[in-house]
Amino acid sequence: MKKSLILFAAFVFTMGAASAQTTTQNETGQMQRPMRGQGMRNMTPEQRADQQAQRLTKQLSLSADQTTKVKSLALAQQQERQTMRTQASADRQAMMQNMKASRDKYEEQLKGILTSDQYTKYTQMRDERMNKMQDKLQDRKGKKGKMKASTNG
Repeated sequence: MKKSLILFAAFVFTMGAASAQTTTQNETGQMQRPMRGQGMRNMTPEQRADQQAQRLTKQLSLSADQTTKVKSLALAQQQERQTMRTQASADRQAMMQNMKASRDKYEEQLKGILTSDQYTKYTQMRDERMNKMQDKLQDRKGKKGKMKASTNG
């Protein structure tokens, strides 16, 4: 009886550990683990624009009219970005310049929709988000550097 119980517990533990390591195959057949933040890539431009408008409405307390304008502006921006991504050429520098120009145009139009207080709050939130992303990137680079140093040494 004890052996059966121990075998059953070992089986359950093994199955739990195996299912916790979920992976998927991409188009080339390589195994991939699901990554955080990948949901945005699977969204349509309309879904991204809706999400962006909802986030800004909540964070900046936008009026109904502002929400409508922000949503249409975000949709135009997301569709433009989608086009840029599909037409991505080998010239990464040119694509980055196009994205920056698109972002600058969006910021200027958004500034016309928001009140000065809302725009100030928006720029603060945007800067905080950018700093957080840069910190995460630095952390990743630091971890990779440590891993290379430990494997080389």
